Amino acid sequence: MIGFFFKKNFYDGWDNLVWIVVFNLIILAISAAGLYLLQSVFTTITIIAVPIFILFVCLDFIMLFAVSEGCANLVDYKSSPYRETFSYIKDVWKIATLFGLLISIVIILVALGIPFYLSYGNFVGLSLAFFIFWAALVIVLALQWFLPLYSQLHGGFLKTLKKSFILLFDNTGFSLLLFFYSIFMMIFSVILIFVVPGTVGICMAQNNALKLRMKKYDWLEAHPEIIPSTVRKQIPWEEILDEDKEIVGNRTLKNLIFPWKD
Repeated sequence: MIGFFFKKNFYDGWDNLVWIVVFNLIILAISAAGLYLLQSVFTTITIIAVPIFILFVCLDFIMLFAVSEGCANLVDYKSSPYRETFSYIKDVWKIATLFGLLISIVIILVALGIPFYLSYGNFVGLSLAFFIFWAALVIVLALQWFLPLYSQLHGGFLKTLKKSFILLFDNTGFSLLLFFYSIFMMIFSVILIFVVPGTVGICMAQNNALKLRMKKYDWLEAHPEIIPSTVRKQIPWEEILDEDKEIVGNRTLKNLIFPWKD
């Protein structure tokens, strides 16, 4: 399943490369505007730096939630026209704002809390700093499921948040793999100035991860006689992913570069 996940995500990214670049540039423009304003207020009115930071985090996530809706279509072998992707903004801005506020709070607590407790210079301070770090890491691991869950299931904020943690604890190994894969993609993005794969590429990977992972639950639901805890390592992924593998197929380098010659 893991090998197919990497393969499918690469193909989906390649097939929609221009789409990814366009929306990465839009998100980069929003982030750049936020950084410029933050830099300006730090030299004038520092007190409004936090509200500006939160505002632009929320704006970034409003755009990213709209993009995630498009990614959900793309990983499901559908199209996602540019205009349609922009149209999702009116549907996602509320939940995206709540998510942006949550992320902002986590970032601020980590940025202020860890240095503060480390400044104690004793075991208690070190323990509290480590607690914040590990709590933040668990939250990040869970929240990487939030966007694809909302885009594919469209539940409420609290319901989606709850499902994010359920997915994490039920798929801890795969969640860690997705986390490190996202870090790898982000490091690779630095080389390409965050144009590719960037945050949009990571969002597509998260949607692909959820789409494939949910097939496990569909299979378990179709076999109620099976106790999930007894087959965790015996899920018949070859059978479950058979249709997807047929759709994705195999490609040579020539097929990737010159698909019209296939």
